[in-house]
Amino acid sequence: LEIHAPEMVVCHTMAYPYMVYYCHGTKGPSKRLYKIALDGENGERVDTVAVCHMDTSTWDRDHAAFRALGGVPRSYPVCHFLPADNLAWIPST
Repeated sequence: LEIHAPEMVVCHTMAYPYMVYYCHGTKGPSKRLYKIALDGENGERVDTVAVCHMDTSTWDRDHAAFRALGGVPRSYPVCHFLPADNLAWIPST
């Protein structure tokens, strides 16, 4: 299920001995947010969030996503799940 949000703020946990978040905002169509239901091997279902970066043209050619997938900037969107301790803030509708 795509969550239509013209802008969002995403917060990632940082490696500190106490809870610290690194937050950044995005606007426009360069990112898409999805709510996804995953079925586990044990039959349990978990709802999670994925973000797709539609424009990777400004990314470093040595980014881990390109190394893992064998691509280069601008070659394709890069999507990833948000870990459970990360946050995505979107405007209310």
